[in-house]
Amino acid sequence: MTDHTIGRRSALRLIGTAPLAVAFTLGGGEAVAAAEHATRAVKAAAKGHPYVPKFFKPEEWKIVRLLADQIIPADERSGGASDAGVPEFIDYLMNDPTDTDLQRERRQTAMRGGLAWINNVCVRRFGHGFVESSDEERKTVLDEIAYTRDEREQEAEMREPRDLRVVVQHGPSFFNSFRDLVASGFWSSRMGIDDLQYVGNRFVAEWKGAPPEVLARLGLTKP
Repeated sequence: MTDHTIGRRSALRLIGTAPLAVAFTLGGGEAVAAAEHATRAVKAAAKGHPYVPKFFKPEEWKIVRLLADQIIPADERSGGASDAGVPEFIDYLMNDPTDTDLQRERRQTAMRGGLAWINNVCVRRFGHGFVESSDEERKTVLDEIAYTRDEREQEAEMREPRDLRVVVQHGPSFFNSFRDLVASGFWSSRMGIDDLQYVGNRFVAEWKGAPPEVLARLGLTKP
């Protein structure tokens, strides 16, 4: 990061202190409130009032937006995560008024440490941070941390120095938790709902089974 830099070992301490699955867990009420906040922010931005994050520092905000769009990019159906207000959704959750002080501290610590960790991985690998990395470089890093390693690899990693084990174990955990937040934010937005083509409950006079195109997409088409 160019601003508010967090060193490698500081990032490791941060990301290693908060149980990430707990830190990023959110209930239905929290998701609704965050989605409403994001919707207002997107509408205000469209009217010329850009959103100013309440939690994220400027460089962190750039990373959040880029990372969210790497997870859900724009395609022919809809815009990407940042178009749907996902970064604003996440920013709200970092200062959720319904959280206890401990819950808020855990979320903020896990988020700040995780973003610093990903940034430092890029610095060590490419000589520059996540924001300055190319799309291909970002994809390379994210592909390496997006999947669970098998038991043999995990046993080998446990023989590594403790600070490297923190990177191996908590870094991927952060990314997977962040990915869940992005998905929650996107599919609770109007853009995400439209992308799913959800129409709500409607009366059906006669049930004729699932549409053939849906069965085909799921690989359930009868031979």
